[in-house]
Amino acid sequence: MSNWKERIVITPLARLADRLTWLAEHPVFGVMAIALVAFGTRFWNLDGTADIVFDEIYYPKYAQNYLRGEPLFDAHPPLAKYIIGLGIQIFGYAPFGYRCMTALAGSLLPLVTYEFVWQLSDRRDWAWLTGWFVAMDGLLLVESRFGLINIYILLFGMLSQLCMVMALKRSRQRWFWVIATGLMFGASFSVKWTGLAYIVGLVVIAGYARSRYRQTLNANQILIGLIILPIIFYFGEWIPHLIINPERDIWELHRQIIGFHQNLGVGKTQPIHPYCSPWWSWVLLIRPIAYFFEVRPNSMVESVLAIGNPFLYWLSVIALLSCLAILIISRFRFPPKIFTQIFSKERSPLVWFIFYVMISFAAHWLPWSISRRCIFLYHYMPASVFAFAALALLVSLMWRSPLKEIQALSSGIFVMITIAFLFWLPIYIGLPISSVYLRVLIWLPSWI
Repeated sequence: MSNWKERIVITPLARLADRLTWLAEHPVFGVMAIALVAFGTRFWNLDGTADIVFDEIYYPKYAQNYLRGEPLFDAHPPLAKYIIGLGIQIFGYAPFGYRCMTALAGSLLPLVTYEFVWQLSDRRDWAWLTGWFVAMDGLLLVESRFGLINIYILLFGMLSQLCMVMALKRSRQRWFWVIATGLMFGASFSVKWTGLAYIVGLVVIAGYARSRYRQTLNANQILIGLIILPIIFYFGEWIPHLIINPERDIWELHRQIIGFHQNLGVGKTQPIHPYCSPWWSWVLLIRPIAYFFEVRPNSMVESVLAIGNPFLYWLSVIALLSCLAILIISRFRFPPKIFTQIFSKERSPLVWFIFYVMISFAAHWLPWSISRRCIFLYHYMPASVFAFAALALLVSLMWRSPLKEIQALSSGIFVMITIAFLFWLPIYIGLPISSVYLRVLIWLPSWI
């Protein structure tokens, strides 16, 4: 490679990799950077975009119904509406009131994800990159800024994974962390039933702890903490709802909810919603969701598009395929020399981490392949966190490469994702922009 390319491109990016590694390994500064971005983007001008956006027509109203004791029917468990109702109780029935708790949950998610990966792996570079990528995703940002409920699934689900790791690492406080795991797991599917998929990650974490550290939970901890307690939590959350709606018992209510989801859009020749999208398209970011659009004076527009960070999504697909290849190669009796050179002594735990990420991703994504109802990009959100973790792991390995070219590539990926976040930020948070700039942001016809 010519000297000028090394001097102008490779060397500065390689040095950036060193700076980022330093930031990742100094948690005070690294965590502060993630927190600043997360809280700043989630709470900035939170009540500045319309009064009702997308499904805010439902969930804040349901939360208000619970506060007033008024009957309602909702196709999801009530926990998230209780939490939204807490914000309404404090700040009133206004946009900030029914959005603030969701913004808080969305702000905490990157930090919880960071702490989970750190506790699981003892790799601060991987943990920091994962937390940063979660903070850099547009769809997670959009869903955190409105009175919607999907972000709560992720927060409670990732907390359940963190608490499970802590339960297996802290033998003297094991019962406390087991109970916390059960409560957080129960809370995840008390928002939507899709939160049940986090059980797969809990099982893999338990398998890893047993095989590597000989740490296990006893039968009582599994039965009480991880089975009975989440079930009690789930059915317990329905008590206020049943008091307000005494005409249906718990079983009739669940039959109606199941019927609603089974029949949503079934038998229709056309999609019941213009932004329905097939499950396989989510990883490629083919069909986002328009949450809000308004024309302003002087050829200005205000738009909120629920779309992921395109470069983060597309690079994550490459990372997932790479991780799948690593898992396959790791089963070879005599793996290629380059494989052993990259992993060296870290081979066994890294393969475990990759397996955890891949199986968790699959558990949250693949079940949607059998769904017959209208589904949307936001259903991919729980899986996306594990896709980002896969990319973060590969980038963190590239940071440690002795080759400057590899370090430069890792820094280039980081910079590309961060710039993309800033580039599309106006349509994540609903900034007024010119109609010309909006067209610049719409890269694919299917994004309209």
